[in-house]
This record gives sequence, structure tokens and C-alpha cells, in this order.
Amino acid sequence: MRFRWIYLILLSALALRLIYIFSNSFPPPVGDAMFYSKMAEQFLETGMLGYNQSEPNAYVTPGFPLLLAAVYGIFGTDPLGFQLTQVAFSVLTIWVVYRIARKYLSETFSLISAACMAVYPSFIYANGLLLTEVTFTLLLALFLLLLLEGLQSGRRSTLIAAGILLGLSVMVRPTPAVLVLPLALYFALTLPSRKLVLRALIYVGFSSFIVVLPWWIRNFLLYGEPVLFSTSGNNPLLWGVHPYLIGWENTFQSIYQLNPTELERNALWGKKAEELLQSQLQQAPFIEWFLIGKLNYFWSIPWVENGEIAHLFEKWREPLHLLFVAGGWLGLTASVLRKHSTGWLALVIVVYTIMHQIMLPIPRYAYPIMPYMIIFFCFGMSLLYDAVNKRAKKADRHAL
Repeated sequence: MRFRWIYLILLSALALRLIYIFSNSFPPPVGDAMFYSKMAEQFLETGMLGYNQSEPNAYVTPGFPLLLAAVYGIFGTDPLGFQLTQVAFSVLTIWVVYRIARKYLSETFSLISAACMAVYPSFIYANGLLLTEVTFTLLLALFLLLLLEGLQSGRRSTLIAAGILLGLSVMVRPTPAVLVLPLALYFALTLPSRKLVLRALIYVGFSSFIVVLPWWIRNFLLYGEPVLFSTSGNNPLLWGVHPYLIGWENTFQSIYQLNPTELERNALWGKKAEELLQSQLQQAPFIEWFLIGKLNYFWSIPWVENGEIAHLFEKWREPLHLLFVAGGWLGLTASVLRKHSTGWLALVIVVYTIMHQIMLPIPRYAYPIMPYMIIFFCFGMSLLYDAVNKRAKKADRHAL
């Protein structure tokens, strides 16, 4: 029965995503999506990686453009080929997160978490966009699953695979690099075998290093100095110090007018972000933005970038999102208070949230950790169900 139910959920998720893709006429890509598409086409023609310019650069990490180029090379540059690839990735992500949930929840609540992911509107809409979110969410989920299984089994091959997936996810979006140290500390403090944690750190660290190393070498040869991930790392920092994103256009334009080099521009973004932070630390609007506004931007609404055609489950969109977020935080809090073994997933969500309190907090960046909010939503539901069931049994005994 277990496999029949999960397969039914996955087939339903597949059907919903295909209905969305084939029932809409998508406008030409704009913004990041357009630049990624041009970058992929340019790579196929010249073998050169350059974001929004005809010269090589490291403005973005290469994972997503290379994947997009591979799909273009096989299916052509019509966006439909990559949209269908993302549909497959999205359905696979549900199965991976179901596997994670199954480690901690009963079969019933693990299936509910999969069903929630199947119908969560943003997880459907994102498949129509030529952006990193769907790919990154799958790679992050695979890394977390294999890391957990590697720590549980101690198998070297699983830990090496986890490291490879960590490296690939960092090459799509650098944020998982921030998770490594907190997770290592968490497992070192909670697992009985420190030797296993050290072994995992070595295997995961070395295999992810091998994946990222070619990018580091390429960047050193290109710039003559180390560039770990990209030359735009300070961009979201500068965005994030503008309360409610007011005035960012003038700040960025003033830096562009200096006509700096790529590395100089990133340094100027960082320097300006530091200046604005220091000048506003005592101001009430900035404090409110930093403590409340950013959290509200990050969590209060679902990510919908293609709103003009995102009509599937449109009326459910915000209520479902708020239910999963509010219920997820309640479930996460309960897991921490109970010192439950899901604490490491709670750490992923908390670290990710804090990181975007410092940087740019938009719903798009909350998207990759929504699967774990849904797990904690189901964890909270399971606690509530157990409490009600226990009370009912107690009442029945008293009645007898």
C-alpha cells in the first residue's frame, strides 16, 4: 500500500505540472531568466561562460547555465524542453523529501507531506521559469538525504555522493556553503561517534572540493586572484540594507556610473553596504526593517514570479502558504523543545532564515526550504494527532 500511495501522489504531481505547462503560453524570458538563456546559448556557440556580456566572467556560478546549455543542446532552445526537465526535477524532489520525512514521521504523515508538496502552487508555477530554484531545490534535498543516510550507515560511497551533490548545489547557488559548519557542529554535538562525524566531514568536504575546484582554477586564471563562487556576492548585501527596498536604484546606479571592473564593482557593493549599515544602525525604520520587515518579506507570501499566468490553485495560493509557514514554525519549535532528531532540519531552516536577514529577503529565496517547512507542518500535525488520540483513549478507559 505504501508504494501505491506515494506513486499515486507523484503521478498526480506530474499531471498537475504538465497541465500547468501545456495550458499556458509563456511570455519570453526577462531579467535573470533571459540572461541565463543567452548565457547557455553563448556557451554552446563559443564555449565561453559570460553572464550578460560577450566576455568571460564569474558573475554567477556555472551550474545552472551549464545545465540549461545541456538541455538546449539536446532539445533545442525552445523553453519547453527545459520546462519539462524541471517538471521531472520537481516530481523527483517530492520523492526525495518524502524519503527524508519517512525517517521521522509515520507513513501517513510522510504521505501527507508529499501531497502538500504536490499541490503547493509555487512548486507548480516555478517549473515554467528558466531560473535556478527547481534545480537547486532538488540538489539541496538530495544532499540532505544522502548526508543523513551516510551518517546513519557510515558508508563511504554515500558520504562521497553527498559531497558531490553539495558541490553541485553550490555551483548552482552558493548558499549551501553556509550550512556546512553549523551542520558539522550539530552532528558533532548530537551523534555518539565523533569519529563518524569527522569521517563524514572529510569525505563530504573532499568530494565537494573536487567538484568546485575546476571553477576555482578557471577564475584564478581569469582574474589572477581567487574567486570562490561569484563576483556578485555583495549584490544581495547591498539590496538588503535598503529598508523596504526603497532607494536601491540610486545606490546601484551611482556605483555603475563609476564604470568599475567586475571585481571592483563587487568590492564597491560590499563597501557601500557596510557604510549604509553603519549609518542606519541607530535609526528606527532600519531596525524595524531588519527585525520585522525582512522576516515579513521572506515568509509572508509565496513566490510567484509569473503571476499573470499562475492561475492554477490561485485562490489556494496564499492560504496554503501561510498554513504551511505558520504550522511549520510551530512544528519546528516543538521539535526543538522536545530535542527531537529533526533538529538538524530545523537548523537548516534557521540558518537559511538568518542568512537572508542579513542579505536580500524575498520569497524566491525562501522557496528552496519550503519542503522542510512542510515536513515540520506535518510533524506538528502528527503531535496534535497523537495528543488527541491519547486523550480519546484515556476518555474511553474512564468511561469503562
